[in-house]
Amino acid sequence: MQPSDLEPPYDPGPPTWRSAQWWQFQRDSRRPLRRTVTATIVSLVVLGVLGAPLGLLWAWLAPGVPVINVGDNGIVVNDPSPEQYIASDGWFTLLGFAFGLLAAVGAWLALRRDRGPFLLLGVVGGTYVAGHWVAPWVGELIGRDAYQQWRASAAQGATYLAPPEVHSLGPTLVPAFAAAIVLTLLAGWSNDPDLDQPGAAPGYGPNHPYVAPVPAMDDSVWAGGTSQVGERHRDGTDPGKQA
Repeated sequence: MQPSDLEPPYDPGPPTWRSAQWWQFQRDSRRPLRRTVTATIVSLVVLGVLGAPLGLLWAWLAPGVPVINVGDNGIVVNDPSPEQYIASDGWFTLLGFAFGLLAAVGAWLALRRDRGPFLLLGVVGGTYVAGHWVAPWVGELIGRDAYQQWRASAAQGATYLAPPEVHSLGPTLVPAFAAAIVLTLLAGWSNDPDLDQPGAAPGYGPNHPYVAPVPAMDDSVWAGGTSQVGERHRDGTDPGKQA
């Protein structure tokens, strides 16, 4: 019996340097609360303000509604089945969908380091404010004063093109719906393993540093004892197989 046979098998134990490096990476990569709140508020306010140009574009593209002054019955639509009502809502739906899509993509490209549920809340809230309040209010203001003046002074039989209006609730919710779907899909298609890790570039690998796998050792190495394991690491040979 050799002295090496009485020694316990060599146990290298967990690599402490790797655990420390992983812990340091996790601790330093925690997102500050102030940064998260700032990104959420900025995205909400910026997208809400962008509802104004959305309303202007809708007012320019949507057709007016032909109306006529019939005297005692007031102002009525000149066409018994006008398509302008559907056209105004349709244009707002299409523009709102494009607005929500562009808002989600822009938020992903500009604030992907702060992506997560709070960014989603800011983007959806901002597009909701833009589509439900700001854009209809701004768009319906265009030509409203001139239309009110015509109503006050129009003679019986006079016609006019009334400015477009949003007649239903659905089109005003489309921007927020599109932004929520697109931003969620962008986060789901990202190859980052943890969405709470800031500083990662989606599409360029995981956030955690690469750690080479530790090669497994067969039973013959463990049977040789501590000295044989040391020989294996120094010269690359297996003392058990040489014996």
